[in-house]
Amino acid sequence: MFNKIIQWLISLFKKEETHSEESYEQTEEAPDETEEHNIEQNEPIIQMNNYSNIMIHVDNGHASSTPGKRSPYALHKVPPELDFYEYKFNREIASLLKSKLEEKGFKVNMVCQEVNEDVKLTTRAERANAAKKNNANMKHLFVSIHANAFGNGKEWNSARGWSAYTTKGQNNSDKFADCLYDAAEKILPQYGMTIRTNKAPDGDRDYEENFTVIYKANMPAVLTENLFFTNIEDTKFLMSDEGKNAIAEIHLQGIMSYSDKYLAK
Repeated sequence: MFNKIIQWLISLFKKEETHSEESYEQTEEAPDETEEHNIEQNEPIIQMNNYSNIMIHVDNGHASSTPGKRSPYALHKVPPELDFYEYKFNREIASLLKSKLEEKGFKVNMVCQEVNEDVKLTTRAERANAAKKNNANMKHLFVSIHANAFGNGKEWNSARGWSAYTTKGQNNSDKFADCLYDAAEKILPQYGMTIRTNKAPDGDRDYEENFTVIYKANMPAVLTENLFFTNIEDTKFLMSDEGKNAIAEIHLQGIMSYSDKYLAK
């Protein structure tokens, strides 16, 4: 009888020990779930800037009727066969940029819808100014998209690189240009492309000329010269899908950076 009692007590002890081990295992698993939950709860909340009150006025320079504005091959069949037309390129970049901007919530005004008519520069600026007046509750930026050239168009040459122009003197357009330069310097070197800067006379990177289309725009305005279509390497890049996307992305990132710093508040 005594032996049976001892065996019964031993069996009870073993059950308690087994139950304790099971409880310990469950306790060991529980912190993982709790810790994971806490990580989720403590992850930083990414605040997406609201760009819906910002209108970007996009000007695609020139038209099919503009004299020149073509690669040496397009003008004079100088090999290699890089059949580049600036008006076409400018419109492709403007269209890509429009899609990218709208995906981020910006409002976009395409300043020049015409393809064959080279709309006057003053008219382009006036269209942007009119849209600004009709949307006075919004904030506004203007960008005119171009590609650069050097020489008489009869031969390829070594001039190359990306650059941006503002009007003369210091103003908000210089801040906008800085943001575009930051984006260009981040993106273009990945593809072996170069950046052109002009530190004179005010120490910043952009070139300064009172080009009518930006001079007449009543808002921060920048004209971009997106590489040279008279340079073989630049033109190859500009004609590639990769190159077109990179150029559009420079404009998007520059616009977003300026908006984040100065507008989206």
